[in-house]
Amino acid sequence: MKYPTAKQFIYLTNEGVHFATFSSQQDPDRKILLCLLKQPKTLRLHQFLNLLKEESETLSLEHTIALFNKGYLVAKNTEDELDKRSIAESLPNILKELSDNQHCAIADQEGFLLAHSGFDLNQAEQAAILAVEILELQAKRQHNIQQASGERSFISIVDNDGQSQLRFVPIYLNQQVFILAIKGNPQLKNANFIHLVWLLGQRYL
Repeated sequence: MKYPTAKQFIYLTNEGVHFATFSSQQDPDRKILLCLLKQPKTLRLHQFLNLLKEESETLSLEHTIALFNKGYLVAKNTEDELDKRSIAESLPNILKELSDNQHCAIADQEGFLLAHSGFDLNQAEQAAILAVEILELQAKRQHNIQQASGERSFISIVDNDGQSQLRFVPIYLNQQVFILAIKGNPQLKNANFIHLVWLLGQRYL
């Protein structure tokens, strides 16, 4: 394991973003990762440690190093900064990269449609309504879902051949919840998903 140097910048990995947002349950690891999502640009190691001191006296360098060992954080030599465009301008371009056929919508837990790509407006609004109902079901039956198919499992609508037609992926930012409705094969193990969550973190954390 290569540990960060003082001059390097701290990045969330895709695995780290998924862990930070797949549950609203309080967790020391999750608390650190969410701290990073609140920042408009990546921090150097010393800046990050100062931030942790402000957030909690119990968070430490040793804890941060443990997150590197778990694959949640990585150090890089270059800085990254979020696009300065508004969230309304940025979201559609990010969402289209989260599906292999560029169909994706995102809504909050009240059913408000934040943005969409690929769907027409009526389809996206219907997906948002359905997403809220799915979110309620998933929240009630999360234990059963996890027992049946693993810790990070999501609800999908499938066709007669068992192929997923619409998949619903919740994103928890503490008590604020968003849900992605993705048509086609989800593309969530890439930088676009990281930037989506990072962008949401600027406004909602």
